[in-house]
Amino acid sequence: MYPFVGEAFAKKGYITVIADYSKYPQVKFPTFVEDGAKAVAWTYRNIAQYQGDPERLFIAGHSAGAHIGAMVTADKHYLQAEGLTPSIINAFAGLAGPYDFVPYEEDYMDMFGPPENYPNMQVTTFIDGKEPPMLLLWGDDDTIVGKSNMDKLIAKINIEQGAVESRVYQGVGHADMVSSLIWFLKSKAPILDDVDNFFQRHTSLP
Repeated sequence: MYPFVGEAFAKKGYITVIADYSKYPQVKFPTFVEDGAKAVAWTYRNIAQYQGDPERLFIAGHSAGAHIGAMVTADKHYLQAEGLTPSIINAFAGLAGPYDFVPYEEDYMDMFGPPENYPNMQVTTFIDGKEPPMLLLWGDDDTIVGKSNMDKLIAKINIEQGAVESRVYQGVGHADMVSSLIWFLKSKAPILDDVDNFFQRHTSLP
């Protein structure tokens, strides 16, 4: 479904990997985050075969993908299970991610429950200030994921003296955040350029 994402980043010079993950109800949390960690580990170990540079590794995601990417970036145990650490990640960019919420809908309660497990699916739980830099993006017409998710994560990173930047786009909805990458649609916000600029500023090599 997402070749346009790969194409958009490829035009900026990135070797782009579009990772899939197992879905609910076939699996529950944390299986899909573990899938994300496996994809990051595979990329780190194999991207050189595709002319990629494992020392310039960035993660970006939208919505649930932003949650998964942020969890892999912040909660060390996912990459440690793959024999790696989040230090291999140069930076993370999240588009409209549900980073810190409490499930109230029945399917989400089943996906992430029981309630005592909820802290384990909230990115803020694992912020210690040592995680890779994060860029958090949100559109003010988003009726799916509330701004509080981004605000809570920013606040925790700031408390822990970590590295975070954020942008709020006017007139941009939840789906617009990713559809803005489709080349033939007029972008409502400079999302691709903002992510690219952030990644370039956090590359490990000159």
